[in-house]
Amino acid sequence: MAQEYDKIFKENIEELILPLAGKLLNIHPEKIEEIPDDLQATIERRPDFLKKVLHTESRKDYILHIEFQTVDDLDMVYRMSEYYALLLRKFKIEVKQYVFFMGKKKSKMIKELSFSGFSFSYEIINLIEFDYHQFLESNKPEEIILSILSNFGIESPEKVVSNILSKLDSLKISKLNKEKSFIQLEILSKLRNLQRKIIEKLEDMSFTYDLESDIRFKQGLNQGVSQGISQGIDLGKEKKAIAAIKNMLAANIPITQIAQFLDETYDFVKKIEDSLKK
Repeated sequence: MAQEYDKIFKENIEELILPLAGKLLNIHPEKIEEIPDDLQATIERRPDFLKKVLHTESRKDYILHIEFQTVDDLDMVYRMSEYYALLLRKFKIEVKQYVFFMGKKKSKMIKELSFSGFSFSYEIINLIEFDYHQFLESNKPEEIILSILSNFGIESPEKVVSNILSKLDSLKISKLNKEKSFIQLEILSKLRNLQRKIIEKLEDMSFTYDLESDIRFKQGLNQGVSQGISQGIDLGKEKKAIAAIKNMLAANIPITQIAQFLDETYDFVKKIEDSLKK
């Protein structure tokens, strides 16, 4: 479910972009300005991050456009070129475009176009090429969770997971923000097949999450219960559980939370999730 990864980046975008731009792109904006909504309304798919970067010397101003990708998109180069043309026409200044790729391996997406009288290119930043310590050393939870998508070097996944969770746990932030960071880390860990290790380590840390205060949880549970009632009073226990699980998954509630609240095994909930992908 790519949307659950997209949701994380959209939730964290404002906190993430400037640190990422500084660390990975060597971009240190003096000031940024919002792009008018009327421009974004003309683009079929809303860009992940789009800002005008301002300088004391206006001739240095440019548009910064960033996209996040978890899988290769064969049409990305065309999509980026479309964005580029619209932005260039609107602002008539330089446009800098980057795609942050979160896959397990380097992206194989085409990043250049060349035809007679026309050429275009954008940059791909592969997180897997960066040492995870670059993110772990931050004091921003939004950055720290990206460690799970970076290069572990010679360190074992178990040690990396432990280091990331320990760093998040040591942050002087509210309990709510800490819980949010753990949950986001768990979701991102699916991209590296490390979700089970995250869950096990959280259990060792006696980490608990207040499920009943989670809006997504309430929506998923209510939908599941409603569906169970609509199917009749004789609906079996297992069918009710499956109905609730499906709707909670649709609400992007992590598997471990669903299993915990419904008193089901992780594997049972995972099996239901896998069946929805077929």
